[in-house]
Amino acid sequence: MTDEETAINGDFNWKTQEVVPSFVYGKDAELFYNEIRKTIVNGVWYDNDSKTMRGSNTFLAARADSIIRPLGIRAATLADLSRPEIIEMIRGEHYSDIPAIVFRTMKDRYEPNNLLIKKLAPQIEEKIGRLELPVLVTGFDVAPSEDKEGHGLNIIPREDFAVLHDERLAGKYNGETFLETDEMGLPKFGKGNRTWYARKEGLSRLYLIRDLNLYSDYEALAYSNELGRVVLVAREGAMHKSSK
Repeated sequence: MTDEETAINGDFNWKTQEVVPSFVYGKDAELFYNEIRKTIVNGVWYDNDSKTMRGSNTFLAARADSIIRPLGIRAATLADLSRPEIIEMIRGEHYSDIPAIVFRTMKDRYEPNNLLIKKLAPQIEEKIGRLELPVLVTGFDVAPSEDKEGHGLNIIPREDFAVLHDERLAGKYNGETFLETDEMGLPKFGKGNRTWYARKEGLSRLYLIRDLNLYSDYEALAYSNELGRVVLVAREGAMHKSSK
């Protein structure tokens, strides 16, 4: 062999990182926060010292997703919440919602959700021609509403508005464990060290928390606290690099 053939050149079977994730952090974070605040005024904060937008809920994730998509970036999806690079961002410290709603029944004990159910049901029927619950609803923006009894926000379907019916979304699977997820990000139930949590009625948000379980059992779509972080995702090679 020649010296060139025996030289170490770093030619290994490198694992390609499919996406590059970031919190809303860095140079554009304050501008992004100010844009969010035009629609959502509660449950979102900007920390000037760390240049980080704090807070996470269904509506924040949906608004963030709609703002950033023209740049080729998006908010994290359910499938993204099982990516190791995103799990490590959340582990032990934060929680993060995706821009999605789990819709299980036409009546919710949590009263603010009932007005949203009345508006969301016909949007789903218009999209797929029927309403077969439970479903995962994605591809929507939010806009201010004058309705006092609801969340104060309307769901606005986008061109990519999508409805996924899957039995695993049903409340009876609350507490099921899993290790892997499918291409949609839904759990493959069986033995595992992660748990899927689900409520039996109404609407719920869908989020990853610092214990790395998946939660679809919380009805308060607009609740947020300072441990929350919206996760943005770019394809590898995008101009925005991974940030803490």
